[in-house]
Amino acid sequence: MRRFLIVLLLLALAGSMIILKKMRIGRVEATYKSCFASQQVLEGATEMYFDDHKEIEKNAGSINELINTRMDDLIQGKYLREGLQDQVQGYFHELPIPKDALPVCHITAVASGTDYTLECSLHGRIDAPRPLTDLLKLANLDSSGNYTAPR
Repeated sequence: MRRFLIVLLLLALAGSMIILKKMRIGRVEATYKSCFASQQVLEGATEMYFDDHKEIEKNAGSINELINTRMDDLIQGKYLREGLQDQVQGYFHELPIPKDALPVCHITAVASGTDYTLECSLHGRIDAPRPLTDLLKLANLDSSGNYTAPR
């Protein structure tokens, strides 16, 4: 009976380790989806804002000013419910990484010919996402979800 309990305990421990690894990778993948959804929402909000404010020239600079220093204008104008910047920091709280060293998601507008495109410093653009393996490295995770302490 005692051996059975020890074996059962070891199996439970191994199972929980596997689940934790999968959760870490799942969290990194979820931040991708969340960021790209935020980019789409932010793009729609800025389009509506500039449609309503024709006196302001729409370019990458004015969009960056709006989303980086005047996000409250989008919220108060009911273009957005809440700010969308810097949402990823803190999602990896169970890893022994100092909070100020965690990856941060920050969206900016980048000039693209005569128009602009939104791009995240962490995840890239919707049409050109950063590889998942790169994101795992930033969170000090290997491809299996194991935490690897920085050297």
